[in-house]
Amino acid sequence: MSVKKPIIMYDAPEAASLKTVTGWVSADGRFFGADENLARYCGATHRRCEANPEHPIYEVNSSCNECRHDRRQAKFAAMPVKDWAGEPLVIFDGDRYFFDEDDLRDYLVDSDIELADMQLCICEPNYPREIDPEEHFCDDLPEDGEINDGQLLAAFELLNEMVRQSRPLSWSEGEFAARLPQSLIDEVTAARAAP
Repeated sequence: MSVKKPIIMYDAPEAASLKTVTGWVSADGRFFGADENLARYCGATHRRCEANPEHPIYEVNSSCNECRHDRRQAKFAAMPVKDWAGEPLVIFDGDRYFFDEDDLRDYLVDSDIELADMQLCICEPNYPREIDPEEHFCDDLPEDGEINDGQLLAAFELLNEMVRQSRPLSWSEGEFAARLPQSLIDEVTAARAAP
C-alpha cells in the first residue's frame, strides 16, 4: 500500500518559507556555506607558503616556487648517476637538449654555470607506438565486432613493422643524471681559462 503525498499548491504558505542562513561568501559573492577554505580559495588571489611562511607569496592557483625548486633539487640529488656514453642530454627540468658532444662543449664553454653545478640528465627515446586496428576503428565497428578485411589487417601489420623499425621521434629527460667524461671536463676548463 503506497502512502499518498499531500498536495501542496505553489502559492500555499507551506510550499516555501523565508529563512536566514549563515555561511562563508567569497570576495566575488559566491556562497560556500560552512566551507571557509573553499570560500577563501575562490576569493583570494595570493597566499603564503604553508611549509615556510618566509617564502614569497604566490598565486592561489599555483604553488610555492621555492618549495617546488627544493623538491626538484632533491629529486635530482636522488637520481642515480650513469657515465655519459654519447646519448642525447637535457638540462634537468629544462628544455635545452644536447645531441652531440660539440654542442655540449660549446654550451659549457660559453656558460657561466660551474661544471659541478651543471645538472644534466641522460635522455630516453620516445618511439612511435604500434597501432592496433581494432582499437583505431573501435568507433566504427559494431559492439564486439572485429575487422575481417585481410588486406586492411596486412596493411596495419606492415605499418606496425615500420613503426618497430623506426628511429626515436623525440627524446625526454630520463631517470639517470649524467657523469661527463673527465677528458671533456678538462677540455671545457682549459677553454674557459684561455684568454
